Amino acid sequence: MGNVAVGLSQGDFSVIMKLLNENLTEGQPPPGVVSKPGADSPEVKEQPVKKGTASSVSAAQGETKAITAPKIPATTDQSGSKLKFGFKLDSVSASLFSGDTEMTKEVCEHDRAKCLGKFELAGFLVEGEMMNDNSMKVKVILKDTSLEDMRPPKQNGITSTIERSPWSRMIQRSKSGSHSGSASPNMIDVSFIQAKNQDKNVDVKINSIHVCVCTEFLMSIADFFVKGMPPAPKEPPQLPSAKKGVKKAPVKEKPKLAPPPESEMSITVSLGRPDIILIEDPSSYDSNAIILETEMMFKMRVTPDATTMGGSIKDLQLYSCVFNKRDSTKTQILPPCEINLHSNAPYGQGQHMDIQMTDMILSISPATIRTLTAISSGLAPAQETEEGSKSSAVPDNLWAVKTLAETNFWFLNFTVPEAEDAAAVELEASGEQPVEEEEVTHGEQGPAHKDVLLLAAPVIVVKLEGGIGKRTVPLLIVETGFQGEVRDWSSELHVESTVNLEVAYYNEALAVWEPVLEPVHENNKRHKWEIAMQVAQNNDVLLIDEDDVDLPIQPPKMSITVKSEDILNTTITKTCLDVLSNLGKAFNDAYNLVEPTVKPGEVMSPYLIQNDTGLDLTIKLDNEFETEDTLETSELVNGTVNGQNGMPPQADSGRVHLPAGKALPVFGRRHNALVRKASIIKATQEGDEKKILFQIDQFGVTREVTINRAEKKLFEINKKTEYPAGDKWAVLVSVEASYGRKTISLRSLVQVHNHMSQAVEVFYKKGEKDLVSVGRADPGKSLPLPLPALYTYTSEIYFKPVSDRYGICTNGVNWRTASESGLFPLTCATKDGHASFYMNVNPTPEKVLFEDSSEMNRECLTLNLHPTVILHNLLPFSLSCLLETKIDGGSQDATEEVHLDRGENYALYNASVNKSSMEFKMKYRGLQWTGRRQIQADVPELSIWTFEATNEKGEKKHLDLGLHNKQGSGTLDISLYSPYWMINKTGMPLAYRGNDAEVTLEHPADYKDIVLFSFKAKSLFSKKKASLKIRDSEWSDKFSLDVVGSSGTVQCKTKTGSYECGVRIDMTSSGLSKIVTFTPFYMLVNTTETTVSCKEPVDSALWLDVAPGECLPFWPQQTGKEMKLKAKVKLSDEETGPFLINTAHTTLLKLDNEYGGLDVECHVSESAMVTTIGPYKHGCASVLLVNQAENLSISFSQSGVGKTHSLGGKQAVLYTWEDALGKRELVWSCGEKKDERNDLTKDGCGDVFYLPDCKLFWVSFLDGPQRVLLFTEDMAVVGLVQKEVEYTFERIDQEINLSLRGVGLSLVNNINQTEVAFMGITSSGIIWEEKKKRYKALNLKTLVILEAAYQKYLIELAAGKSPSSRVTLENKMEVDFEEMQMYKPHKRGIRRSFVEGVWVQYKTSPHQLQLHAKINRLQFDNQLAGAVFPTVLSPLPPPKSVAADSVPKPFTEVSLMLSKHEHSHMTQIKYFKVLIQEMALKVDQGFLNAIISLFSADVPISREQETKQFEEDWKQTNLPLVEIVGVSLSHGKKNFYDHLHFSPIKVHLSFSLQGGGEDGDKPTAIQANVLNVFLQSVGVVLTDVQDVVFKLGYFERNHSFYNNSQLSSEMTSHYVGQAIKQMYVLVLGLDVLGNPFGLLRGLTEGVGDLFYEPYQGAIQGPEEFAEGLALGVRSLFGHAVGGAAGAASRITGTLGKGIAVLTFDDDYQKKRRQQLNKRPANAREGFARGGKGLIMGVFDGVTGIVRKPMEGAKQEGVGGFFKGMGKGLVGVVTRPTSGVIDFASTSLDGIKRIVDLSDEIRRLRPPRRFHKDLIIRPYIHTEAEGYAILQETEKGRYVDDDYVAHAVVTKDGKNVLVVTDKRIVFASKGELLGQWNCEFTYTWVDLKEPPRVISKGIEVVLKDKEKKKFLFGGSSSKKEIHITDKKTAEWIVEKIHEQMERGR
Repeated sequence: MGNVAVGLSQGDFSVIMKLLNENLTEGQPPPGVVSKPGADSPEVKEQPVKKGTASSVSAAQGETKAITAPKIPATTDQSGSKLKFGFKLDSVSASLFSGDTEMTKEVCEHDRAKCLGKFELAGFLVEGEMMNDNSMKVKVILKDTSLEDMRPPKQNGITSTIERSPWSRMIQRSKSGSHSGSASPNMIDVSFIQAKNQDKNVDVKINSIHVCVCTEFLMSIADFFVKGMPPAPKEPPQLPSAKKGVKKAPVKEKPKLAPPPESEMSITVSLGRPDIILIEDPSSYDSNAIILETEMMFKMRVTPDATTMGGSIKDLQLYSCVFNKRDSTKTQILPPCEINLHSNAPYGQGQHMDIQMTDMILSISPATIRTLTAISSGLAPAQETEEGSKSSAVPDNLWAVKTLAETNFWFLNFTVPEAEDAAAVELEASGEQPVEEEEVTHGEQGPAHKDVLLLAAPVIVVKLEGGIGKRTVPLLIVETGFQGEVRDWSSELHVESTVNLEVAYYNEALAVWEPVLEPVHENNKRHKWEIAMQVAQNNDVLLIDEDDVDLPIQPPKMSITVKSEDILNTTITKTCLDVLSNLGKAFNDAYNLVEPTVKPGEVMSPYLIQNDTGLDLTIKLDNEFETEDTLETSELVNGTVNGQNGMPPQADSGRVHLPAGKALPVFGRRHNALVRKASIIKATQEGDEKKILFQIDQFGVTREVTINRAEKKLFEINKKTEYPAGDKWAVLVSVEASYGRKTISLRSLVQVHNHMSQAVEVFYKKGEKDLVSVGRADPGKSLPLPLPALYTYTSEIYFKPVSDRYGICTNGVNWRTASESGLFPLTCATKDGHASFYMNVNPTPEKVLFEDSSEMNRECLTLNLHPTVILHNLLPFSLSCLLETKIDGGSQDATEEVHLDRGENYALYNASVNKSSMEFKMKYRGLQWTGRRQIQADVPELSIWTFEATNEKGEKKHLDLGLHNKQGSGTLDISLYSPYWMINKTGMPLAYRGNDAEVTLEHPADYKDIVLFSFKAKSLFSKKKASLKIRDSEWSDKFSLDVVGSSGTVQCKTKTGSYECGVRIDMTSSGLSKIVTFTPFYMLVNTTETTVSCKEPVDSALWLDVAPGECLPFWPQQTGKEMKLKAKVKLSDEETGPFLINTAHTTLLKLDNEYGGLDVECHVSESAMVTTIGPYKHGCASVLLVNQAENLSISFSQSGVGKTHSLGGKQAVLYTWEDALGKRELVWSCGEKKDERNDLTKDGCGDVFYLPDCKLFWVSFLDGPQRVLLFTEDMAVVGLVQKEVEYTFERIDQEINLSLRGVGLSLVNNINQTEVAFMGITSSGIIWEEKKKRYKALNLKTLVILEAAYQKYLIELAAGKSPSSRVTLENKMEVDFEEMQMYKPHKRGIRRSFVEGVWVQYKTSPHQLQLHAKINRLQFDNQLAGAVFPTVLSPLPPPKSVAADSVPKPFTEVSLMLSKHEHSHMTQIKYFKVLIQEMALKVDQGFLNAIISLFSADVPISREQETKQFEEDWKQTNLPLVEIVGVSLSHGKKNFYDHLHFSPIKVHLSFSLQGGGEDGDKPTAIQANVLNVFLQSVGVVLTDVQDVVFKLGYFERNHSFYNNSQLSSEMTSHYVGQAIKQMYVLVLGLDVLGNPFGLLRGLTEGVGDLFYEPYQGAIQGPEEFAEGLALGVRSLFGHAVGGAAGAASRITGTLGKGIAVLTFDDDYQKKRRQQLNKRPANAREGFARGGKGLIMGVFDGVTGIVRKPMEGAKQEGVGGFFKGMGKGLVGVVTRPTSGVIDFASTSLDGIKRIVDLSDEIRRLRPPRRFHKDLIIRPYIHTEAEGYAILQETEKGRYVDDDYVAHAVVTKDGKNVLVVTDKRIVFASKGELLGQWNCEFTYTWVDLKEPPRVISKGIEVVLKDKEKKKFLFGGSSSKKEIHITDKKTAEWIVEKIHEQMERGR
């Protein structure tokens, strides 16, 4: 055949498919109709076709024609040809056209402009030959296949047809042929050979396929077929299959195995290397693309014995590139890897398959994500215009009674089942799931096939990369491995798999990987964290519940169990947070298709050497730098170079001349092979060192620099200065890392950083007079000073603004003494008589390394240039500032005028502190206000500035504003603000006055701008209250304006009633101004599309019109408890009945007109009552009443309303409450049954007898949002409806169980090497469970008894005895430990178990979702040294008396069950409950500072950001009233909540101003500054708070509709409102003289237990009531005595702390805090520790007279000596006194420990160990323990040593041998006080020889004999350390040997 071309439009395709569908379905019953044999239709039985009939003959003939060849005369040549055949087709093509075909002509031609694409097969050939011996050869060839995009707009692109390039088609044969070299002229070659013994061989070769994928084109093709398909007919609701029954399913035999094949068959399929290309933009050749390359091979062999398969995917790789520049822009995403398949299936047995994958390394960069996002954007369907946003039209005759024939209710469209299926219907209605017949099979008909699939991927690495342009580096690595086994997928699927995981991030500063998800360390071995997964497919086995035999429970169809026995420990460092933040931003920008800043293909060198020394250098590079390739350019540039990797061409034997001020880009040597290590972290921590040598040509000095990490090193050179004589010159080598590029800067040790917006030129003095320019420091940039500029005679640096107006500063800055002199002001005089230029120089020294040492013992210096004054306008309007500065030596002032918009800040470069004055002018409320003030440094941080203005009458007005002065690091920030912004949204005139009552401020109703309010200066910084007046009312009671974040109401009384308005107080971002917003208490919102009129039901009231979308204030005239309103649609006469506006409700008010009704919803909050009036919507009526009974009438009415309605048989009607103020209850009657009541809030069903022998059923359910009450006489209908809306017993399709043994999160500040916090979720201890229908835990008392008996049983077994496994316990329980069975009091199974840290169960079915989650125990620890509270957050266990009879509960438990209805889109939350246990929150100031430092950026907030934040604050004040109220005008999707309950929250709060860590005095970040400013402005001094209880009540909603925003808003306001209300508790908890409130709370809690526990016990029985009474008495005793002792302890503790502060000795206070923070374990330790404090107080006081002056002189010189003398003299008195009081406090703490019923909560683990190389390594518990012991030994004497190892010497753990890098320390723990003391210590110098292992442990030989300690003691040169475990002794000796070798 020649060429065949087909043109097909979408209309043609639709017609063809429709015809096919009609023909294929002809004669079949319509969907949903099941033809059954019945009385009216005779059953048609299928008759077998007899032999010889016409049917059989024709069938036989048909078969013969299909398979039989023509008869050929027999021949003796068996090898001769019997049949030859062939078929050839040049091409066949199909063109697809959009639209329909116009049938206007006889021959229709398609419009080429509508052509979508063309698919073509070219060169199709089939040839074959059959021989006489039945052997056969067949060959099939396809030369080419193509798919073209023929759409007209796509011309001249990659997929266009204009240019026939290799990528002009989406699918075609690759012109370059196969990459393997064996090119084939055909795309597909198929060869079939059959031997005479019927063995077959099939060979398929697919070559040279080129696929260029354009997703947008593919979506167009898919749209052609999808939209062309005819619509499927709607199926009516069907009854459940009637063939399901309760009868037992018959046994079904398995089919017999088919006979094995008699011949063999081999199949081979090979796929050459195809080009599969994903294009970002098909219209551009410069588009980004992702290319997939691979090579595939598959072989299959079928023999009579077995079927084997083998396959491989080789060289599977993925890379991105620019489409037409593949080679030069190629970036690997997936390097080549392999996947191999092996399978063997013996005859009659299951398949055994094995899939193995080599290492897969996937690199994902933002550029890759951007390309994939652009490609996938073509898959997104085009967004259609939203319809349905407008409210739907109200149905005609909405409230009329309708017959059921007029309706189409889905719940009445069921076909009533036949009588014979009644049992099945009843079963379905009750929720039972019968067993289907085909599920049960007989197991004896043959062996079951056991299919097995083994899948292994040993290493999968995912690298997330970040960077600039093409230069990207991995920043986050996920390394995982996978092993899995799949069994029996053809019958019962079962999967078992394990995944190991390790995650690390790249610390560029140290050039190492640091852990995020840590490996697990067990038994001195380390392995990746592992998690196991099991998948099981369950049979349909009917289970019977033990408690209710009538209720079958089916197991889920599939169960997925994910479980980990390892603890999931993660570490987040400050650097990690920065990496994750940068990665998140980069990937987010890529996902949102933000254009990259660097073009693709631009290469950034990984190394850049910058010469900023001011001298010419020669650089010598080592062999780690590539030397093969050359750069395209030989010029030295400032950072970027285009070309290949390599060393510069001018390099001579690795030497490069680098002139001053130039930069040298350098590339490292490439390593092609991937070197795999056991761990990513361990591999990279070994380091990648590179070395360079720099030589200063002028002096001939050479120094070697090692490039490994970001650091600064100082190198001295042999050039010496003349003055001071002998001072050596020094070069600083600074290595900085950013996105994979290391910049090596060689410069001097001084640089200038410009923090101003004015560029500054820098000079140095050459000789005595000449000033030489160094360069210019641009704004925000740094300028390194050259070496000749530093080492001058004066060592002074001079500055000058880059402006012709100013000269060089008169005084220079001496860089040698700058760090000692502090802030240095500079003046640059003007040349034209104007004001001088002022700036401050703030020298900042930084410790750096000295050459190759590891000690930070040298300094470099940064001279920071700051403006003297920055002015901030924090007022909500603009102002002008006139700056006046006295000119030196002149009589007149220089002036400068500055205009500042709101929120703007401006640097005053001409302002001199204490010399300049400011005059502000601003226009506010029609007056010109003026204020004048001098700029001063020594002023309070917050002060008052009074402005004056003169009104039209000549009266002077005053306005008090706030002034905030803050001295920063070199700059005085002056902020002008108003303490209060008053916003009036009430629509009424307001007046305010302060508590002094002197000033009254009017606020008119029509004044929309902000009114500034302030108090008098004497009360501005104290607790302030104000009063409000509304119109002509009296002044309200005083209320606070400082309670930020709270809201409430204010009442103003009038002669006839009162006004009430809402108040909300917020704070601006600066923390200086508070926004006070007044809103009306009553508001009306109209969400309809027409104007609504509202009116009070009183005679004098007028109609108030509310426009669509408007929110209006409403000021009622009524008084009383019920505030009523009625409404109507404007221009209509019909009014609604009255409804309430001060009670929360939702009511549809009926209107008998075209509007149908108004839906009124009233929201009640603390500060407002908002009534929203909306249109009628489906579902808002109270009920839809449906009467399905034939001849039965239902009468109904609202309770309390006399009017009764009647609903006849087969009728339905909508009904809403007639009296919105009355009781909402429906009363209905039927026949003899009268006054049945239903509140219509919840689902339910029931029946009544309307006649003695006639029953009527009713069912209440939700049809979407509409409540339906259905009456019927047919029980089957009730059951079917219940089944459709209640899915409680629906079988679960999938169940997912996730359980983690524990989770740990460590927060580490790696900058200062401290672990800030550790959060742990831990599993429980041992519990015992009993099995009823599922396992449930036994109570604590039973658990203790059972565990004790079990341990006794195990001990006897271990001793070789034969104890009886069946024992009777003391609580009369009888158990058998061997069978794990309980016999008394009930026969049940028992098991010994524990509760995982995290447990989540997720179940889904077609109409149901269930979620059950538990967190067993959550604890958050403060890991800082010297922490006041080591544990920050922890659950508080109930007293043991209560816990004994209760089951252990998790800290948090969530239970959720929701239903998704088939006939509506509404979600029904059946049950949602959250329980949170009581907790303690203990925070100290040091911990807060550390957390803020960890999470806040190191860079302070910029001035631009400050202005943006102010603009956001200002925008909030201009929000319309409807947005302030928070009412949404759109009707979001609502869900129905049957039962929602969030438990109460009880928190015990403690706060301390003290804190641990060395950075306690460090100024905090901006957030803390805002808090401090706020506290200062309020006049509150933050003090210690101890054990204050917050009780937040539970949140519950039942049978209510809510959308998500409504629910979250109500829930947030509920808990936050309560928390703010309970702030008064903090006042009782202030730590002024202890915490007497603790005593009161203790007594109250005891009494509460007395009345609570007996009430609980009474529910269970009299015996338990008596037991509860006893427990209550015990609890009362414990709380009363303990509370008194604890309060007395806190009172004395406060006195002790106050006196300790008087010693003025920080060290003494710190040690005292550390001692007091360690709670005594018992009374003995409490008394002993207190006694030691008393003695040490006296001792320290006496010795301090000598010691303190010496310490002061050592630290601060002469001044320190006298300071120390003062401390010593004061300490003589105060230290003994403090010791006495501490003795009383710790002793009382011991008393409280005796009666305390709860165990003390300790840290979950000791703080991690840190290393001197600053690398964060995985946590090892034993190392952390030894590190902590070393830190505490002798109060931290050995903290400067580097911990190496330790060994526990005694079993009690109180004697430990610690090895450091300098010594061995034998530490022992004190018996009474628990402190670690040093028994002896020896440095390596003290040892004569390395220690050796002896029989008793370790022998240490000293150089000198040890002196005798006591009178009769001896002296010895040997010391024996007894260690019983020989392996431990050998290990510790090995560690000592290693350190001694290093020490030499």
